[in-house]
Amino acid sequence: MAHPQTSWPERYYEEFDPERRRRLLDEAMAAGEGDAAENEIRRRLWELRYVQPRKNAPLADRYIALWLSLDHWRKVGLAPRQVRAARKELEKMTGLLQPEGDAGLVQPLLHSELMHAVRLYLTTCVQSNYGTMLMGMMRMKDEQIVGKAAKEVAEVTLTVPRWAGMDDAFAPLAPAAREAFALVFPAGTEALERAFAQCGQAEA
Repeated sequence: MAHPQTSWPERYYEEFDPERRRRLLDEAMAAGEGDAAENEIRRRLWELRYVQPRKNAPLADRYIALWLSLDHWRKVGLAPRQVRAARKELEKMTGLLQPEGDAGLVQPLLHSELMHAVRLYLTTCVQSNYGTMLMGMMRMKDEQIVGKAAKEVAEVTLTVPRWAGMDDAFAPLAPAAREAFALVFPAGTEALERAFAQCGQAEA
């Protein structure tokens, strides 16, 4: 949760609740905090990222949904016969990574938003049964959790897009995921680099 003393826009990226994030952004824009053009892009990214699937339903996070879609194809095995179905599904989401506007302004803020989303996802995983074995009865060691998360990040951002022939479309995701991983697992850099190296070797 954001702290009042945190400066703008840091407090915006510390907050995970979408509605509180919108209030923080609206307040900053009204008060003239930060760069107006950047805040306008943040507003557009907020509207691109969060949607209400139906009346009175909680806001859905489309960046988390994108990650889960990539992870789904990772888990089902990346068989050649599945590529067409994967591309059909994933192409519907590529607009999330290609927002309109001046690339010089949009890309750094897209990076920050993607990093925020992956950080949220990884943090939620750590707090759930992600780090358990034997149907949730046994807790993994910390290094096992880090290794599992590193493998997922590398395969979701590198292996799946390459398998689907969509490297360029998903290019913004890997660098943002790397930074998010470092924030959640500050001692896991080596594990992440090994995972990316293994994915690269597998694709060679």
